[in-house]
Amino acid sequence: MPPIKLLPKDEKEALLQAAGKFYRESSEATIKGKTEKYGIAYSTLRGRLKGAVSRVCGHQRMQVLTPYEESSLVRWCEHLDEWGHPAKMSVVKEMAHAIVSRRVNHHVLEKRWI
Repeated sequence: MPPIKLLPKDEKEALLQAAGKFYRESSEATIKGKTEKYGIAYSTLRGRLKGAVSRVCGHQRMQVLTPYEESSLVRWCEHLDEWGHPAKMSVVKEMAHAIVSRRVNHHVLEKRWI
């Protein structure tokens, strides 16, 4: 198994979930033993077992767009690309601004938002 640093984020998360589940279900489990088996850092698994969340989940409240809005924007860009019109940065930012401006408490998109 390659080092966890080289794996995609979703595979890393799946490994952490599997190691945590195995640790909770095993009667003779030690965190150290599970980290060696799954190739995960001891401190990462210990933190997750104590209730820490992933970096992605922890920073979602700081994002301008919700995950649903972001995926909608990505799908829109993919459709544009399929039609032979690659999305320009300015157009994507305008679309994001249109999405955000519909909210009651909307955020201003920064200069380097993209």
